[in-house]
Amino acid sequence: MTSDAARCLSMPGDASGPGLLAPLIAARPQWAAVSPAAQALGLRRHELLHAGPPFRDARRPPPVLMSSIVMTCLHEGWAGSEAEAERLVHDGALQLSPAQDRFCVTPLAAVVSPATPLLVVRNAAEGTFSAHSLYAPLATVGGPDTRMGARDAGLLSRLSHRDEVLVPFLQARLESLGAVELLPLMSAGLAAGDDLHSRTTAANEALVQLLRSASSEATPELDGIAANPLFFLTLWMAACALMLRAAEGAGLPSLVTRAGGNGEAFAIALAGRPARWIICDAAGLDGPRLPGKPAGAAVAGAIGDSAVIDLLGLGGQRLQHAPEPLSVFRPYLPEGIERQAQSLLVVPHPGLAGGWPVGLDAARVAATRQAPLVVLAMLADDGVGGMLGRGVYRPPVSLFEDALRVPD
Repeated sequence: MTSDAARCLSMPGDASGPGLLAPLIAARPQWAAVSPAAQALGLRRHELLHAGPPFRDARRPPPVLMSSIVMTCLHEGWAGSEAEAERLVHDGALQLSPAQDRFCVTPLAAVVSPATPLLVVRNAAEGTFSAHSLYAPLATVGGPDTRMGARDAGLLSRLSHRDEVLVPFLQARLESLGAVELLPLMSAGLAAGDDLHSRTTAANEALVQLLRSASSEATPELDGIAANPLFFLTLWMAACALMLRAAEGAGLPSLVTRAGGNGEAFAIALAGRPARWIICDAAGLDGPRLPGKPAGAAVAGAIGDSAVIDLLGLGGQRLQHAPEPLSVFRPYLPEGIERQAQSLLVVPHPGLAGGWPVGLDAARVAATRQAPLVVLAMLADDGVGGMLGRGVYRPPVSLFEDALRVPD
């Protein structure tokens, strides 16, 4: 057992308390704007951001990422065909780097390019708790976007609609409403049974209702958002990442503040050394398949930055209070695991009913030998089949032990 783990076990349940995680507790994420990545992050031509840690070889990303990269190159106009886009990757003409290293989070296999519209989430906390803004890509409506890692024939038109129709619509609504507080939407979702990762239906409905309040005019744009119950997800990803980042350099160095997978590796980083990715192989997920999806289709390794939701303390850690996701995942969970997951979290959040705790401590994982739960979509490993179902991933305890061993 590491000294950090022993220290954590010897402390009372709330000893890590609000004092050590005051910046996380004080954070007030607000949706402030929609801005292209070229403007918000300074992305340049042929520069792409992906989920999780760096690739072993950026010229040979997993097929599920290759499909998203190809479609993005076509959308950006960098290539005139899929073969030409693939050559850009294999020739090293594209710069691929982790989104979280640029204050951005991206879901599943989605990549962020200069033209990608980003949701801008800022910290409205006063005083010294303010942190950088966090960014996440705006989802499409009317069908899946690049996050599914497939070469869908209708994807390019949906991306164009997102950029040309949905972006100005949302910018106008934000101009009318002002910055949107996200913690109340979180509370609405949790109260109605969302886990806020695999299910964001109620939070999305609350968001749509708020956007409708800016105008009585019926709009197909809002109808499209309402029909995509996971539209809220990327907005919430950015909020969770922002809250975790607020605790970096604070009083609990073993707090997990960054996490994600790229299809070949899964990684975390701790508050005491946030720029250091600690990596393990991204094993496959286990879970129910969607109707009509072949049982034998191989599943890609854990992928996506949405793991920040689970390691904040929601998603997989919140299943016991989310009846629909729990019923889906229960056959794939060890007995009692959804209740045990709560023990890995550090401090009650005053904005969560019942004082639900947040902040996953790597030292507690190491001390209890209890891995957290991460709920992720299962994507076809071949980059063709798209979403296969909903899955559960448990990063190995050794990953957290390795993170604790890294010197300051």
